[in-house]
Amino acid sequence: MPRNLIIDGYNAMHRIGRLEAKKDISLEAARLYFIKLLNDFMRRKKIFDKIFVVFDSKEEALGVRRYSYGGVEVLFATRDKDADSAIVELLRTASSGDKISVASDDNFVRNHARVYKSEVISITELENIIMLKKQAFKSKMKEKEFEKDDLKDITTELKKRWGIE
Repeated sequence: MPRNLIIDGYNAMHRIGRLEAKKDISLEAARLYFIKLLNDFMRRKKIFDKIFVVFDSKEEALGVRRYSYGGVEVLFATRDKDADSAIVELLRTASSGDKISVASDDNFVRNHARVYKSEVISITELENIIMLKKQAFKSKMKEKEFEKDDLKDITTELKKRWGIE
């Protein structure tokens, strides 16, 4: 069963700090950097089979223009169809066996993703996923639950394994 990710392109670019900074150079530079980040992520982690990034465009042409960059497919919704509608169309035409995640903070996109039984990811979650940020580990064990000798034994064992002592 294929697992795909659909990203609301400009929605993500306006909320991810690294991309916002690249926009000072140019919008094209920010888009290319975003695609590079996604390709790097695809090489490191095999979570998704394909990533679709959908952007709005001001072109007069009808339909959607597509470009492939490895495992990342970039779609530009043209003047007659905005990116949100293009995302909904992708969801509507997806195979029933596909597992699809949608990354957006736009309520229209998020609500339609839920209608089509897709997983919804916030842009903050997307940033954490593609940047491979580790979530803070919340241990259920508390230091107080260990005896002082236990803590000393654990520390000694770790030092041996790490070659510190």
